[in-house]
Amino acid sequence: MSPRRLRHVVLAASLGVAVLALVRSGPPAPAGLDAPADRFSAARAQAELAELLGDQRPHPVGSAANEAVRARLVARLRALGLEPEEQRAFACSEAGNCAPVTNVIAWLPGQVPGPALAITSHYDSVAAGPGAADDGHGVASTLELLRILLPLPRRPPLVAVFTDGEEAGLLGMRAFAEHPRAREIGVALNLEARGTTGAARMFETSDGNSALIAAYAPARPSALSLSYEIYRRLPNDTDLTVLKGHGLQGMNFAFIGGVLRYHTPRDDLAHLDLGSVQQQGDAVLATARNLLAADLPPPSPHNAHYLDVLGLVLLRWPAWLDVPLAAVALLALLVTAVRRRRELSPRAVLLALAAPFVAVLAAVAAATVALRIAESLTSPLGPWRASTSTALLGLAAAAVAAALAAARPLVRRAGPLAQSLVTWLLWTGLALVLATQIPGAAILLLAPAVLAAVAPASRLAPIAAALLAVAVWAPLAPALVEALGLSAPLAGATVGWLCTALLPACPEEPGEKTLSLWTWSFALVGILALGLAAVAPRHDADDPAKANLVHLTDLDAGRAWHAVEAPSGVPEPLADALAWDEPRPLLPWSSRPVLSAPAALLGDAGPSLELRPPAAGDPPGRATMTLRARPGALASQLVIPADAVATLSVGGRVLDVSKLRPGPSDTRVVTVFGSPAEGVEVVADITTAAAWTVVDLVSGLAPDAPASARPEWAVPYQWGDSIAARRSFTPLAGQ
Repeated sequence: MSPRRLRHVVLAASLGVAVLALVRSGPPAPAGLDAPADRFSAARAQAELAELLGDQRPHPVGSAANEAVRARLVARLRALGLEPEEQRAFACSEAGNCAPVTNVIAWLPGQVPGPALAITSHYDSVAAGPGAADDGHGVASTLELLRILLPLPRRPPLVAVFTDGEEAGLLGMRAFAEHPRAREIGVALNLEARGTTGAARMFETSDGNSALIAAYAPARPSALSLSYEIYRRLPNDTDLTVLKGHGLQGMNFAFIGGVLRYHTPRDDLAHLDLGSVQQQGDAVLATARNLLAADLPPPSPHNAHYLDVLGLVLLRWPAWLDVPLAAVALLALLVTAVRRRRELSPRAVLLALAAPFVAVLAAVAAATVALRIAESLTSPLGPWRASTSTALLGLAAAAVAAALAAARPLVRRAGPLAQSLVTWLLWTGLALVLATQIPGAAILLLAPAVLAAVAPASRLAPIAAALLAVAVWAPLAPALVEALGLSAPLAGATVGWLCTALLPACPEEPGEKTLSLWTWSFALVGILALGLAAVAPRHDADDPAKANLVHLTDLDAGRAWHAVEAPSGVPEPLADALAWDEPRPLLPWSSRPVLSAPAALLGDAGPSLELRPPAAGDPPGRATMTLRARPGALASQLVIPADAVATLSVGGRVLDVSKLRPGPSDTRVVTVFGSPAEGVEVVADITTAAAWTVVDLVSGLAPDAPASARPEWAVPYQWGDSIAARRSFTPLAGQ
């Protein structure tokens, strides 16, 4: 085969592998209601979910709708022949979110005593949406998993834990961690979602995970040890975070996609992707079967690093092997360089060294410029929007075109031997750095580099290494967008670095134009994709913007306002609806400026904080109070000056004042969700007689709220529309 034809074949094969990797990383077709009884069926899970959600009302912790969902869940567990326990407790997070919670626990004995395998999910939702994906699908999938696992012999015990109050701060799992059964758990598998679609991945493990990864590996793998390195650096937590904090092992499974629907009314049955549910259910079932077939493994002395290749095999090795593998690869490459030194001139080595850096810089520049041009043609695209996939395709294609075009002259002058040796030395050297700084990422570079080091001077090894690099790096760009949002520099750098693996596999001879055809083709795809993204709406009904309408009454001043909470900007029709004041920090729980306009008073109902008479033996400055909200309120809040309190307990839970969520003007915020009718006890040691603000929120819209001006493509989010009331209260020490 001529060199020109070989290069065509390599580039075509690389494109084919990239497409295959993207397809294989996505969800499979869901199994139907008629699937074999021993197979997980997303259709059966969907039927369970429809029964659990009923009319699909939001069911936040403490609400009547949440009680109804819990009652249906308990009934379904009993229909499976189980006798679930309902654990009731009052729990608080370090940030000051509290609530009375009710967990549902179903314990299945094993053949031998010992640590149990737990499958965990949460059944509450936020107040803005029904939570079909987050985390109704996890609850329904667990019921489907229990149906399959119940008849099977299982050596260790099995427990299903359905927590309450997860959305309010992992409150149910914090309460369960104090349950005696929690100490009997050896491994936990947690089911979650961020959005309503996308690839279902095993994205987090506990430390000492080698045995857990071995149990997960036979499943159709969709996992990358880099994901946990990213996740642990983000301000996100799940129920597994609490269990890990108590020394338990576990794995986290979730799908991420359709994130604009996350925590909104669009997180409903109509938008839930059954393929995502199927992919997650298959992975959890395979892992659970493997773990239940023998005694649960103790934590390993080391971690495993892993990545899936085309969803077919999980490539993995012990983390301690990173450095030896890199050392062997470096040695092999250097030995080849010494043996072939007469074929390597200093000029060729310098050109080969420059080529990868030029490729990455050109890719970053092209992606950044392309996105700015696209944004100049329409409103800013933002980190999440309806056309994310199209825009990412455009950025990736532009980055590939720029990387190949910029590096091509350097590669041609460096020659194939110098380019192969230098490129894979760079990959191996960076892998060594990552092994010490971001360990889970090292395998992404080591796997192709080790393959290339087998015979770096041959034709076959660099080609095989390039194809492996494409297989594992191609799905990385969309995965990073899912996790971190669309960033042109990040997308450009990821794609540009992948292109460096192609440079040794596609060397050119002077005068050849092979790469120019591919360069122009990628450039054309980039232009077309970004053009489509530029003319697409920023949001649509299925990928909405987020905007809460809040009616706030100041009971002290006898005034009321409409306010809009919109993290990505107030939708224009809503901004035109009223004569809004200039944005200012009006809401008592947030320092973020919001648009506001005068509103009609709705009455004098609101929260109360009642000071009790001091008890005998109370120290000076101690105030014991009862916090009450209006009947049916979503939540009540205390907004406390940061230096006014030395110690604080809510509902018997001691809170560290310094760790409470910051509020406006150097305050700290305590939120009690689903406050009981009798109220919640608050005990504080007062240091300064400063005024506190007491707030409560009732879900819903005020009669004169400008809801009709909120377009179809904008919806409530998180805790949703609310009618809030606030008043001041000054606890007086000694009274």
